[in-house]
Amino acid sequence: MLIYIFSDFQGEKFVPKGTPDLVILLGDIYFRDAMEIDKMYSCPKIGVYGNHDSTNEWKDTNIKLIHKEIFTFKGLTFAGFGGCPRYNRKPNQYDEEECFGFVNSINKVDVFIAHSNPAYTLSSSNWDAHRGFKSFNYLIKEKQPNYFLHGHIHEPFIKQIYSTEVYSVFPFAEIQI
Repeated sequence: MLIYIFSDFQGEKFVPKGTPDLVILLGDIYFRDAMEIDKMYSCPKIGVYGNHDSTNEWKDTNIKLIHKEIFTFKGLTFAGFGGCPRYNRKPNQYDEEECFGFVNSINKVDVFIAHSNPAYTLSSSNWDAHRGFKSFNYLIKEKQPNYFLHGHIHEPFIKQIYSTEVYSVFPFAEIQI
């Protein structure tokens, strides 16, 4: 299965031609860009909002939001958690407890999608928007999804953490599962 993944179209944007089986949006993709992606690909599209998205950013598109939900496609299970750790009063920001409540409530999934990153390093500030969720570290260690896909930090990389392949997506990645 070919999957196209998009995240954080702030300053950079890449929408390739092709025929993916599934498209995943990891947030901070504004309405006009979401509409372009929606029209360009005829396959199913799922996603989570980022901290810079409005609460109805992709309204009137065929993009299925899976924040705090499970989605099954071609035998694979996907779970999603949007936004980032709370750092101000704007939407799509969550407390660590809310994130943990969701990740602790689910069984192992094949692919976990998120806007925010795991807590790669421990930030000294509770107001650091990019500090990541410690709950995602728990998810990766204890529930071991095959893939963990996130955006938010604007640094593309792939790394192995325990048995999970972690993709930091900016602004585009593709994977074959």
